[in-house]
Amino acid sequence: MLETKKSFCRFCHVFCGVEVDVADGRVIAVRGDRDNPVSQGYTCLKGRAEAERLYHPERLLCSLKRDGEQWSDIPSGDALAEIATRLRDIVDRHGPRSVAVYVGDGGHRTSAADPSFVRKWLDGLGSPGLYTSFTVDSPSLSVAINRLFGAPLPLAVFDIANADVAMFVATNPVVSHLMSMPQSNPFARLRSAQQRGMKLIVVDPRRCDVAQRADVHLQVKPGEDASLLAGMIRVILEHELHDRAYADAYLSGLDALREAVRPFDLEYVAARTEVPAEKIREAAILFASARSGAAQSGTGLHMARHQNLTTQLVMTLNALCGRYDRRGGMTRNPGVLTRPLPAEPGPLRMPLFSGEETHVRGIKGIFNWQGLREMPANTLAEAMLTEGPGRIRALIVNGGNPALVFPDSERVTRALQNLDLLVVNDLFLSATARFAHYVLAVKHPFERADVPKLMDVTFPFPFSQYTPALVEAPGDLLEEWEIFWDLARRLGIELDIPGIAMDRKPTADQMLDGMNDGSRIPLDEVRRYPSGHVFGDAETLVGGVVPDMIGHPDRRMAVGHPEVVAELADVRAERVVADGGYDDPGRFAFRMITYRMPEVYCTQGQNMPSLRRKRGYNPILMSPISMRAIGVHDGDDVIVESGHGRVAGIVESSNDLRPGVIGLAHGWGDPLGPADVRERGTNVQRLIPQAEDYDPVTGLAQQSAVAVNVYPSRAAEVPLRAPEHVA
Repeated sequence: MLETKKSFCRFCHVFCGVEVDVADGRVIAVRGDRDNPVSQGYTCLKGRAEAERLYHPERLLCSLKRDGEQWSDIPSGDALAEIATRLRDIVDRHGPRSVAVYVGDGGHRTSAADPSFVRKWLDGLGSPGLYTSFTVDSPSLSVAINRLFGAPLPLAVFDIANADVAMFVATNPVVSHLMSMPQSNPFARLRSAQQRGMKLIVVDPRRCDVAQRADVHLQVKPGEDASLLAGMIRVILEHELHDRAYADAYLSGLDALREAVRPFDLEYVAARTEVPAEKIREAAILFASARSGAAQSGTGLHMARHQNLTTQLVMTLNALCGRYDRRGGMTRNPGVLTRPLPAEPGPLRMPLFSGEETHVRGIKGIFNWQGLREMPANTLAEAMLTEGPGRIRALIVNGGNPALVFPDSERVTRALQNLDLLVVNDLFLSATARFAHYVLAVKHPFERADVPKLMDVTFPFPFSQYTPALVEAPGDLLEEWEIFWDLARRLGIELDIPGIAMDRKPTADQMLDGMNDGSRIPLDEVRRYPSGHVFGDAETLVGGVVPDMIGHPDRRMAVGHPEVVAELADVRAERVVADGGYDDPGRFAFRMITYRMPEVYCTQGQNMPSLRRKRGYNPILMSPISMRAIGVHDGDDVIVESGHGRVAGIVESSNDLRPGVIGLAHGWGDPLGPADVRERGTNVQRLIPQAEDYDPVTGLAQQSAVAVNVYPSRAAEVPLRAPEHVA
C-alpha cells in the first residue's frame, strides 16, 4: 500500500520540505512539498535522489571493526563497549584533553546530536576538543562580527523580498544555498526580486550562476577582493553616499576608515584587481544609492587571502549604507526552537576567543557562530601529530570527512593513522572511515525523527517543522545521539540536558525535547503541523537590535577598528603581481579558485548513480584561451602544481573563467579510492599547506585564490605558462 509522508530533506542545510512515497516499508519516491511554507515545492536534484543514498548497495548496515587491514562486522553494543574501554584508558593515561570530536556538515544536520550536544558531551568529559566544519571554511565570520559589533547580533536574514539592491561577494547562492539568503529556492527568490526592480551586483572571479543574472559583475582577480572592497568604500565615502544619519548615530571610526582606504584609488584598484575602474565605481554607486539592500559573502571569500579583513569589509559596506536592522537589509528571525530574547535585550556577551589554546602554532580556540567554544580545525592534524600535553590521541568523527576536506590531505592521512583510537560515525565507508579503528553505522535521516534546528533563525520567517522517522531502519544501526549517550553512560559522564537521565536510555523524541527545552514555541506545538508552520507573521523583524545589542562600550559599530586599519595598510604595501603569484613574479601562471558543483554537497553525492551520470569527477575548469596557450583540449589529463603539492586532473573548457584562472571543486579524491582520476576525482586539498599562508588569528589555511601552474601530464617536467594577461 502506497503512503505519502511529509518530511524535510537533510542532504544539505536547507531542509526543503518533501513528500516521501513509502510502499511496503520502502521509500520509492521523493519530491517537493508544495504545502511547505518556505520551500513551496522546491527541491534540488540531490534531495530528490535521497532514495539512492538510503538504499545504496555500499551503505553500512552494521558497524565495523578494523584489525590490521581486515574489517569485520561487530554488534553496535560490543563496539561501544570496546570504544568506551579504550577511551577510558586514553583518558587515564593522557588526560581528557587527549580526546576530541570533529563534527562535519552531516553532524550539523542531526538536531538531537548537533554540535551543542557534542559540546555537552565533551564538557562532561573535561575536554575542550570540539572541532567543526565552521573553522574549516568560515571562522572569519566570528572575527569580523567581534571587531565590527563587539558581540553577535541576531541579524542573520537578508530581507531580499524588500531589497532594492543585493550584492554577493564570492558566493553562488543558486548552488550553495547561502544560509542568510534566505536559502530555499534561491533562483526563484532572486528572479522575483529582480522582476520587481531589485539590482544585483556580483563579485566573483567566475561567471557563476548568480553572476549570469547580475546587473554588474565584477570579475575580480582571485585574492584581490580586499583592494576591490576598499576601493568601493573609498568611492562611497568620497561621494558622501553613505547614510550619514545612520553613521552619526551608530558608527565609530569613520575618519580612520576614510584615511585607511584613501590609498585605494580606482586606478590602483583596477590595476590590481583587473576590473575596470568605471565598473567598480558603478557598483559602488549602485549599492550605496539604493534605499535598501545588503551585501553578503560566502566561503569563496572566507577561505581566500585576507579573509578576516575582506569578510569585515563586506559587513562595513552594510554598516556605511545603513543596512543593519532595517527593512530590506539584514533583519532578525526570532526563531521557533530558539530561546526567546528578553523584552529589552542588551549585548550578548561573547568574546572572540574561548580561553583555550592549541599546543601548535599558538592558535586559540574561538566562539563559533552558534556561540559554542570550538578549537580551530586547521590545527587538528598537527594536534594529532605533535607530541606534547595537548596531543589528540582519540578522535570521534561525527558526520564529517577530514581526509577530503582538511588542507594538506597527505598530512591529514598520517595524522589519522597516528591516532590511538579513531571512531567514525557514517552511512558509508568514507575516505576518513577507511583509517578508522571502528566505523559505527548510523541511520539515514529518513529513519530518524528530527527538526531543522540548524536553520531556525535563518528561515525567511519564524518557521519550523517536525518529522518522525519515515521508515524503519534495517540492521543494527544507531542514531548519532545514541552513540554519545551510550559512551557517556559507560564513562560516567553526566550530560547537562533537561529531562535526560543516565540510568535509562531516552527515546529520540525525548532527546529532541531535552535539546529544545525552553524554546520560544514548544516542540509539541511544532509537531502538530506535518508540513511545518509559520509561527507568527510571515516576515522577519526590524528594530531593537541596533544599537541596543551592539557590544562595544559606545554601542557603535567599529568601522575603523584598529586591526582593520592595520590590515588595509598591509594590503596596500603588498607587491602588485601581473601573473598568478603573489610575492614571486614569474613563478606561477594561474590562480586557482574552489567552487561548488550542483551535483554534490561537499563530500556527499559522489557515489550516487543518478548524480554521477551527470558528473563523475570534478573537472579542472579553464578558459579556452588558457587551454590553447598550454596546448590542451577538453578531457585531457593535466597536472596542477602549487608551491606545496601537485595533483592530476581532467581539464574542461569554461567561458565563465578569465584567462589565468582555474577552478577546482573540493570534496573529491579519496586517497584510497580508484586509481583513475575519472573515477575518484581530484583532491584539491593536496595543493594546500596547513602551516603556511595561514591566518594567524584563526589558523585557517588559504584554500582559494592559490597560486598554481597547469601543464599537460605528458609534459610534467616542463611547466608551460599561460599568457601574462589577455583582456
